[in-house]
Amino acid sequence: MTIYINSDFDGGSIHCKNAETPEKIELELIADPVGRERYWFYFRLTGGREQSCNIFLKNAGEAFRLSERINSDIPGPWIDYSACASYDLQKWFRVPTRFKDDQLEITFKPSKDVIYFASFPPYTYDKHIKLINSALNFPQASLELLCQTHQGHNIELLKIGNSQQEKLSCWICARQHPSETMAEWFTEGLIKKLIDDDDFLSRKLLSKATFYIVPCMNPDGAWQGRTRRNGGNVDLNREWLDPSLEKSPEVLSVLKKMTETSVDFFMDVHGDEELPYVFLGGPLEVPSLTESMEKNFREFQAALESVNPDYKRGYKYPGGPPEKADLRMAWNYIGEKFQCLSILVEQPFKDCEHALDIEKGWSPERSKKLGESSLIALNSVIDQLR
Repeated sequence: MTIYINSDFDGGSIHCKNAETPEKIELELIADPVGRERYWFYFRLTGGREQSCNIFLKNAGEAFRLSERINSDIPGPWIDYSACASYDLQKWFRVPTRFKDDQLEITFKPSKDVIYFASFPPYTYDKHIKLINSALNFPQASLELLCQTHQGHNIELLKIGNSQQEKLSCWICARQHPSETMAEWFTEGLIKKLIDDDDFLSRKLLSKATFYIVPCMNPDGAWQGRTRRNGGNVDLNREWLDPSLEKSPEVLSVLKKMTETSVDFFMDVHGDEELPYVFLGGPLEVPSLTESMEKNFREFQAALESVNPDYKRGYKYPGGPPEKADLRMAWNYIGEKFQCLSILVEQPFKDCEHALDIEKGWSPERSKKLGESSLIALNSVIDQLR
């Protein structure tokens, strides 16, 4: 049976060079415009039932790496990595993968006519809409349109809680980089716990705080299957110091709303292609760092470690801590501007090296659980935030 490769759907991304035989399917990663970052892939293979398929991502050696890591001892994105696959877009599993001669090779014999492959399980726009609609069934939830993007997508702010002047303002933003789909899986777990009427801890948090959540900061990039850039071809997480309507309306509109509500707590949720662990960054290098900001961050770390085995405090900042904060990045800028507890959450595309799951690796289920656990950690410091 003839092999067909396509990615003409929400979030899809791959270029097919040759699929004449299942033994040698040659594909290429598609780079973002302007920045040329490439990492994300998501495609559909049809016609491979009971055939040994050898898929080669020919230009995987050109995958995106942060410049400060290129000459470090941090392993590249494909070292100890296994691609994700699914027959039904619901259950995802890892498949044999190796990186050799600057190519990523995926070897698998599908048991069905259609199978999907991805860097990580996708979080589609349809799923995003269902998450928002589900949350809006909660009596204390409402939705505000902050702006529209270059390509006409909505930047939506989900507000959970009754805002009162004496209440804290807790902000969560996710998926500035569209390929980091685990960020939105994390946010789903957090939201569903927060709107659970039977969850005592969530009721306690909502009695003290209002939550402002942007589950997807970059819907343009997510829809187009990009790695890092938005519809204006910029990296949103380098725009916070000087956002503009022309390049980064997403950041500009969120910052405008933050100025209205103020910010007492902020989480910026991401994924990392290279690190085999969950990592938290705190506002420890911002110019206005206070003892209470550092104390609250350390206590948040300890609380998260105590309730979620996937997080360990022993992992240091990759490449060593910076001498000073890069205020173009969200968690640093917000920590400095509002002098608040501001946290960067990084999750692996690979797996946690101290808690390996051979079948699934890092997964949507673990991302959602980490989102739930973050609320438990927040509860440990919430009375100290103001």
